[in-house]
Amino acid sequence: MAAFFDRFEIVGELPAASTKPVVTYRLIEDLQDTYPVPDLDYLAYFGRGLDREQAVRIQNARVGLVVDIAYPMPMSVDGMKAANLTLLEIAEATGGVIWDSETRELFTPDSWQANRVAPWDGDLPILEKHTVIHAYQHAGGVRAISLGMAKFGLPDIVVNDFSWSLNRSMGNLINLVAQSFLEGQFPQEDGTLGISINELADTRYKQELVASLGINAQRDVVIQTGKGVREEGDPYNYIVELLFHDQEGRHSSEIQTNLLSSLFGWEDQVAYVQHNAMITAASESARQKLDGLKADFNAGLAPGEFILLKAPFDIPEGGAEWMWVEVLSWDDDAISGLLKNEPVNIPDLKGGSEVTVMQQDIFDFIRHYADGTSEGNETGELILKYQN
Repeated sequence: MAAFFDRFEIVGELPAASTKPVVTYRLIEDLQDTYPVPDLDYLAYFGRGLDREQAVRIQNARVGLVVDIAYPMPMSVDGMKAANLTLLEIAEATGGVIWDSETRELFTPDSWQANRVAPWDGDLPILEKHTVIHAYQHAGGVRAISLGMAKFGLPDIVVNDFSWSLNRSMGNLINLVAQSFLEGQFPQEDGTLGISINELADTRYKQELVASLGINAQRDVVIQTGKGVREEGDPYNYIVELLFHDQEGRHSSEIQTNLLSSLFGWEDQVAYVQHNAMITAASESARQKLDGLKADFNAGLAPGEFILLKAPFDIPEGGAEWMWVEVLSWDDDAISGLLKNEPVNIPDLKGGSEVTVMQQDIFDFIRHYADGTSEGNETGELILKYQN
């Protein structure tokens, strides 16, 4: 076994401070007692490359190799690369799978190769491939935190109190900050952190991020940070919280939306349509489902699931602008939520504003599920077809 670790110095136990890459390892034959294998429900979400047959088979695993690796901070990137290669070689030679205790994922060798060995661009890793983000309902909002940054000697990152519809954008922000940390951009003494997409190294990560930006993306922002408060289940690591102080907006959701839209850009399609019989019929079909949606919402949606409703908002000069609202509460006929579009003809409203609409005025809905699928928007294709 020692031959696998020729990239490291083998030591009896890890030192308090490492001056060179070192490793300890031990074979254990009571795996289920010492490091129980995650159950099938867990592996359905965090088993990478495992099919169900493999997941069932490893439930009875008895033997495991525990590997602990340390390296000095200036060698963290090279040390992590060597560690990933070493673990791949062991897994391939033994027919084993690899558990990453920092990100809490289980990999087949092929999946480890694809996700942990391949995602390097020259000397730089694509950090989002080496970390994960856990997002969950927390204190009335959503909390998202990274796991795995400690492998590179970097702090993990947390964002508190946002809505599920911002989950993808918040994940993009966390990954951007993580990559910026890796490339040497850290908060100043007063907690301010300057983030610039343009100043990132020209890796595949940057190229793919730039390709995804809206046409009006500013690509840089200054954001306030603070020391994150560790909660149960968080990584055992220093945590940096991304705050939204000193940003434009009247409340947290509007502030968050403004920052994300400014950084990554946004594109809203404006359609001018005279409602015809087909659109009206599609809207009525959608409206027939609103009572069921209300019942499901008030019974409690699954984590990651949210509902958007299309409602009219009065234009000062007359008429209405129809926009999507993410539901936060649904009491009788009154629905409170967050505006998900940037208004074109209503100066007093902004994307992310807290608004109240009435169920009787709802025109359509979209129900987004945690797996990324959705249903609804029954009028959408017709509006695009008949727009002026």
